[in-house]
Amino acid sequence: MKKWIEGFLFVAMFAIAGCPPPSNSAAVLEGTWKAVFDEPGDLELFEIQLTFDSNGDLTQIKATAPEGGTATLDTSDTSTSEVDGDQVTITVPIAAGTRVFEGTLSEDENSIDGSLSNELDLSGGDLDVTLPGGDLTLTRLES
Repeated sequence: MKKWIEGFLFVAMFAIAGCPPPSNSAAVLEGTWKAVFDEPGDLELFEIQLTFDSNGDLTQIKATAPEGGTATLDTSDTSTSEVDGDQVTITVPIAAGTRVFEGTLSEDENSIDGSLSNELDLSGGDLDVTLPGGDLTLTRLES
């Protein structure tokens, strides 16, 4: 009981002193971003948008084909977004693995330059393979 009271008093002391609660650094990602591939390829033809909620969690990936068809993937319960200083890591599960984007957030927080890779989990977890996916820039469309 004594430990509980000490913990409560510690938290209450910071609340009374007016210290703000810890912030969620991934919240800087909130809004809609456009993915631009640096090298020509099949995905370059698509307009790809990523939407992040107010916590910085990736909630949706939308790809629009040049002909106008659109595919939307809800990622709200599966993806993770982490921001550590200017370093950003976004992971999205795919069949047999994870697609990972790692990049650097610009000073004005409106673009992220990085690279996309595919981490494959083969043979029931006995073999991990990382395949490069190329350079990618995310550009903020709206916040």
